Amino acid sequence: MTIHPNGDRTSRNRSRWGVFTGLSRQQLQFILRQLRVTRRGRPWRRRIVIACTALRTNLTIRELGALFRVSKSQVHRILGNLIPRLAHLLGLTVVRDRRWSWIVDGTLVPTRDHMAAARSKNYRWSCNAQVLVRRRDLRVVEVSGGGPGNRNDTIHYRGSPIEALCRQHARVLADGGYRGIHELLTPVFQRNRILRDENWRRHRKRRARAEHALARLKDWRVLRDHRRRGRSLAQTLAAVAFLHNLRIAMPQELRDSSLATLPHSLFALPHLNCSGAFCHHNGRRIQRAAPQIAGEPPGL
Repeated sequence: MTIHPNGDRTSRNRSRWGVFTGLSRQQLQFILRQLRVTRRGRPWRRRIVIACTALRTNLTIRELGALFRVSKSQVHRILGNLIPRLAHLLGLTVVRDRRWSWIVDGTLVPTRDHMAAARSKNYRWSCNAQVLVRRRDLRVVEVSGGGPGNRNDTIHYRGSPIEALCRQHARVLADGGYRGIHELLTPVFQRNRILRDENWRRHRKRRARAEHALARLKDWRVLRDHRRRGRSLAQTLAAVAFLHNLRIAMPQELRDSSLATLPHSLFALPHLNCSGAFCHHNGRRIQRAAPQIAGEPPGL
């Protein structure tokens, strides 16, 4: 590893942060320009990296503080400030062109806040999230969420911003759970059963794109175990949707930075020294503690 005279490591090692954030350097620069930062304080590029890392990896406040060498209070303030601002940027990446086909679907987000969540069919305390995507490129058009997960998708769909957009579009695909909603194209039922004809097979193949979009959204692990308040789920979902759309609009350079390999790369980085407590990954008990940083990696 080469070190410059000013103490910074080479840019080759900066690609490690692509594993934590899931974004390339150009995408992080775009976020920094859109926030139009004018205030002083800790480098805002570093704050954005902390916020994106929290959404992507779902590390705890303590782990983020140890990783970036800041206090837990600073990490908490950074997340409380930047996640709502990232959520407001979703409108910059939305293309509401009615000529393209849209798909609406719901998913469950496990939530620690039992005041907002409910026991759901995934056997966990979860909240419902509604997502409207464009079938052509899986770009998110609108999101809404925060209700208890033991209600049907139609209950959360009615009265949401997604309903107003679907009524304007009038050609939105949906699954059988949205039966009875006239502005949505759902499978045909016959005697309380789906009529499995050729039209149903064509509809099924097209609507399956929504499942792909939900799977990509849950690459951001905060949607697999939401530790924030239940009322903040809508902001978290919108922030993740913005970062998802940004990756589609600006194809990232780090194609090999898959989050599936993150737990191994996270604890194998040379600047981390992990020992002590335990964690679990893929059913295995891994012994580790909060990362102890021997030398600070270069910030973006």
